[in-house]
Amino acid sequence: MDYELTPKLLPGTILEVTERDVKVTLKGRMGIIQVPLRSVISDHALQVGQTIQVYLSYIQVV
Repeated sequence: MDYELTPKLLPGTILEVTERDVKVTLKGRMGIIQVPLRSVISDHALQVGQTIQVYLSYIQVV
């Protein structure tokens, strides 16, 4: 199966920040994700309530 995987830019809001990860709720009923801090690009300290943007694509099983 050959599909073109094109990432979509989705807005969200930070729900929780810990010493190792950040929990984010995505708008549009897309759910909640939790990612390591090393995966977040920011020039400022992360705070609960900040607006974020994340690129998502489909999962491809290989």
